[in-house]
Amino acid sequence: MKRRRFLLGTAAAGLACAGRPQPAATVVPRGPMLHLGPERLVQPDPPGHHAARQALFGRLNADRAAHGVAPLAWEPRAARVGDRFCLDSALGASLGHWDPMGRAPYVRWAEAGGVDYHAENVGAYSISSGRLLAPLLELALESHEAMMAERPPDDGHRRTILDPTLTHVGIGLAAAGGQVRMAQEFTRVGFEWIEVPAAPVRAGELVHFAARPKAGREIGLVEVRFEPPAVPLRPGDPRLGASYGFPPVARALWPRTPGGVRYVDGTNGDFAVRADGSFEVAFFADRGPGHYFVFCYLREAQGEMSSHTAAGIAALA
Repeated sequence: MKRRRFLLGTAAAGLACAGRPQPAATVVPRGPMLHLGPERLVQPDPPGHHAARQALFGRLNADRAAHGVAPLAWEPRAARVGDRFCLDSALGASLGHWDPMGRAPYVRWAEAGGVDYHAENVGAYSISSGRLLAPLLELALESHEAMMAERPPDDGHRRTILDPTLTHVGIGLAAAGGQVRMAQEFTRVGFEWIEVPAAPVRAGELVHFAARPKAGREIGLVEVRFEPPAVPLRPGDPRLGASYGFPPVARALWPRTPGGVRYVDGTNGDFAVRADGSFEVAFFADRGPGHYFVFCYLREAQGEMSSHTAAGIAALA
């Protein structure tokens, strides 16, 4: 009998440094929008495995505290997203971050209504006898400890766990037929509210997005990233067991500069920032059907920028 453990890598959203693209479309009257405020973080927890989830949550925060990192808050929506993925992965005995439908973590997060930045760690066991010889919590903690034992440069899971810019986490768990899955679904919450279209748009249409950062933060850059419709997994698919990254940048949008200040390319930006820090951008869904992800990079007090959204807007043919 064999028991195999798998740890699956997490993504990092890099700040795009490619040249300035064409400016966004002029903002015009928009369709119905969905306003997501603080209530987006108040959702029902998934059923089952409550004690195991809380034990893992406590371990995560204990490890962060031991390294001088602030604790994470609980994110129930992320836990439900992780639970569904873990169950699908265990039932299909699949490895990797893609579900059987071929959806990457950020797509599943967006389709579940998540708009804040998202990152995922996954641990997996495959037990050849089909019987668990240890409690689910013990196996999940073993996966977490293996992540914390990683050493550079192959320490992506550990760096995600200890990332001081992440603010929330939900934990997914599942066991079926000797397959055990544990998912750590992290988020970074930096916006008071976010507005996205209330329904999917049509490819080619103008898309609106609006948000207001929390106090002490300001918008520095908005990226629109595009991913075509998901393709279901097949045997031998290279995505099985692989780490993942976010889709490529389709367009970068910059806040308008004050007075006569201009960017190095001679332009003064693409969108206005209001007195309260809120802003709205508009862009065409011109890459065809799929998902258009809006990544908003906020500038912290120390001047560094990191993305605080991964809001996905579906575009239909």
